[in-house]
Amino acid sequence: MNCKIVGYEFKTLEVTLSPNETFYAERGSIVYVDQQLQRDVEFNGKGNGGGLGNILGGVIRSAVSGESVLILRFYNNTNVERKLVLSGSQCSLVPIKLQGESLICRRGCYVASTDKVSLNLNINLQGLLGGVGFFQKVSGNATVFLDSLGAPLEKVLNNGECIEVDENHLVALQGIGPHQMQAGWSVGNILRGEGVSLMRINGPGKVYLSPLPIIMRTR
Repeated sequence: MNCKIVGYEFKTLEVTLSPNETFYAERGSIVYVDQQLQRDVEFNGKGNGGGLGNILGGVIRSAVSGESVLILRFYNNTNVERKLVLSGSQCSLVPIKLQGESLICRRGCYVASTDKVSLNLNINLQGLLGGVGFFQKVSGNATVFLDSLGAPLEKVLNNGECIEVDENHLVALQGIGPHQMQAGWSVGNILRGEGVSLMRINGPGKVYLSPLPIIMRTR
């Protein structure tokens, strides 16, 4: 499998699948697909089983979190390489490699992944107070591609380091748990034109930020 982000002002994801390889993406993300690639629709999530209760639970979680209930699975069942091109609703994409870990991202930012991942709603009270309490928790072993409005900024926080983030610029948090996030309420924020609250994030971990405010997409 070869995944390549191409373009300048507006970037797309070019994926080349070798025989018997699969790839997953949100509905509505297709730019074009080789006709010979097999496309299936599956319920969102990984390892949820096929029971009615699990399916209904996945539907409810997806509806609340802003992600699609269904996800596209691409499979190359031919004996030659086949290609597909995808895009998000913003102008750039952020690739993040997961190795059996979890990533917290802004709801609706997930675009695609090299393998099927688990997408679950992660509600955090401090985040709700800060305006970004509805996060997507992405778990699995895959490279995931997230929406970003402009080339993303990556800020690595060491242990003890802290930054304040405008929630409209937050794309994802890697290696950072809910207990490391707090709402930074301040009247001074309003006077400075920064809104009621900035999200205070404590290290260690990595923060992915969009240089421009993100506009949520709907699928």
